[in-house]
Amino acid sequence: MRDLTGYSPFDLVHRKNRVNSCLKASNWLVRIIGLILLLLPNAAVADTGFIGRQVTVGGNEYRYQVYVPADFKRSHKWPVIVFLHDNGGRGVDGVSQTNTGLASVIRRDRDRVPAIVVFPQANPSSRWSSPVMQEQVLACLDATAKEFNGDPDRFYLIGYSMGGQGVLRLASRWPNRFAALVDISGTVIAKSPSATNEQVALDVQTHPFLTAPDLYRGLAQVVAATPIWIFHGDADQSVPVEQSRQLVSALKSTGAKVRYTEYPGASHEIEERALSEPELLKWLLSHKKESRRYP
Repeated sequence: MRDLTGYSPFDLVHRKNRVNSCLKASNWLVRIIGLILLLLPNAAVADTGFIGRQVTVGGNEYRYQVYVPADFKRSHKWPVIVFLHDNGGRGVDGVSQTNTGLASVIRRDRDRVPAIVVFPQANPSSRWSSPVMQEQVLACLDATAKEFNGDPDRFYLIGYSMGGQGVLRLASRWPNRFAALVDISGTVIAKSPSATNEQVALDVQTHPFLTAPDLYRGLAQVVAATPIWIFHGDADQSVPVEQSRQLVSALKSTGAKVRYTEYPGASHEIEERALSEPELLKWLLSHKKESRRYP
């Protein structure tokens, strides 16, 4: 017996079963496609916010953090900032280095930092002047740029205190790697209140400018092609302000693009103040390697 459509009850049941089967197959297909998008490194979607990552260098694993803006799109090439922490951020957890500094600026106002930001972490007994720690920094940068489509013409380096020293050291060894630099209360000379004799000796061995007749001019000649903004407090009891003053003078004599901000009456702890300067990140991100003027 058939109804007005010309189908028997058996035909209707059969068609219903086929429709249900197709719906189930479609649901499974959607799930499979979603899983593939999650697993593929070049997928069109990605996590945003602060994300934990790890990298292996010389057989050792190092944990670090990456900040990814909420409006991240993999089809867009992104500027990448590397932030080097001070002594207090050292460890192995891969997290404590984001408790202050640029990470705090991001948490207060994410719109101020339209970039991918890498937060490597130095080992408890190490400094950024160590070649092993420097190799870790570059490995973190390379891995992040690959995963999040970083623009190699817009890599930037910022550091505070021990991190500021690291900025100067990395820039001296890889002068063409970064589009612009920011040094906050960084040590220029090898000796530092928090550095051991062994660390000082390794610093001198690794960075030739430290043995130059005029180490400030030696450093300036190496990094002169890269724009740099230096910050220091004139009452700094940990790193004498004269170090930054001499470096700025040497940089100016080479024709380098250097900006200098000195805070009257300020001590060593000027990290938050410097990073909160309204023009700092705009200035930083305005530079590209391909448009740099080489002296």
